[in-house]
Amino acid sequence: MGLFGGKRPQDDERAPDKIGAEWQAADDAGDAARAGELAEEMTQRLPESFMGWFQAGLYSKARRDWVTSLERNRRADQLYGERQVEEFEGVNPAAWNLAIAATALGDWATARYAWTRFGVSGLAEGEGPIDASFGTAPIRLNPDRPSLPHQVLPDFGVTEVVWCRRLSPAHAVIVSVPMPESGHRFGDVLLHDGEPKGSRRLGGAEVSVFDEIERLESSGTSTWQVAVENAGQADWDAVGEIAYRHEVGADDWSSMRMLCSDCSHGPSDPAHHHPPAVSDTLRLGLAGSDHALAQFLEEWASGRPHLTIGEAELLW
Repeated sequence: MGLFGGKRPQDDERAPDKIGAEWQAADDAGDAARAGELAEEMTQRLPESFMGWFQAGLYSKARRDWVTSLERNRRADQLYGERQVEEFEGVNPAAWNLAIAATALGDWATARYAWTRFGVSGLAEGEGPIDASFGTAPIRLNPDRPSLPHQVLPDFGVTEVVWCRRLSPAHAVIVSVPMPESGHRFGDVLLHDGEPKGSRRLGGAEVSVFDEIERLESSGTSTWQVAVENAGQADWDAVGEIAYRHEVGADDWSSMRMLCSDCSHGPSDPAHHHPPAVSDTLRLGLAGSDHALAQFLEEWASGRPHLTIGEAELLW
């Protein structure tokens, strides 16, 4: 048995080891077309091979071919047996990728099955979208480095790490106000992977960064910016609660740090400084309707006569 296992076919020229070697060569060469041909061949010639179906499913995931990825990972999941339990130390990687494909397709029944199969507990039963509480995490929009061979990366604009509320182990809603250059908006729903790609600090703890795989829903929420003079820390501390009441997204864009790619993908390192631009002006990134925005700014300014708030500028 080679990498993909299964019985040796009659044609030794296309034995599993031969296919495996060609598969590795296609990966090394970045030849997505050839890898696609081999993925299909693996499923045809090695129909009882877990690894054959799993690798083919992984290829389809990288290409964002969700219908095929669902089919291939479902078959790999069916072939996950005692040998794979030992090899993967009880973690079923096909179930993870099956859940991601199902989430991308909005097949919530299959997603629930796959997450449960993977070992995730606490998901509510039902046919509707999963909307659980998996905490807050930073997600890298428009990742600048692939995680898989032949991966098709989302490319809506510039790379940016934003904070999101996770609805499941692999999809989340943006709760930051992304810069317009990212091509994303407050309230967009993202599909993301589970491999940590760096970290950020949240409440004194290191929190893993995940990469966006695909945007599932665009919120269409308008993005604005407002310049504010004479704002202190106490003024900024009041923003979150007021914004929440008016269903407005709010971020301090003036304190953003532009990290180099290595720092962005690594742990937060206090010794490697990427300080924000120095400015006496608070630059607020805001998201919401013009009516909600006006109400938010009116309440925030109330009782704060020292603030000088500029006109709200609609960015997109």
